[in-house]
Amino acid sequence: MTTTTQIRDVADLLTTVRYLNEAVFMAAADGSLTTNATNALQALSQEIENKLLFIGERLDEILEGRP
Repeated sequence: MTTTTQIRDVADLLTTVRYLNEAVFMAAADGSLTTNATNALQALSQEIENKLLFIGERLDEILEGRP
């Protein structure tokens, strides 16, 4: 397995994590949660998304640097 293939596998995993994170964000809208719980879940989801974007950008940079 080449390094490029491995990087693409990681990118696929990041996509899966992104979908799971979206589910957490949607769950935060559940009416049975307190306002504090909703805010905490939304803040957590946003921080996860920020980290995923950062990792995705770094992977893209690595892939672009390869022949």
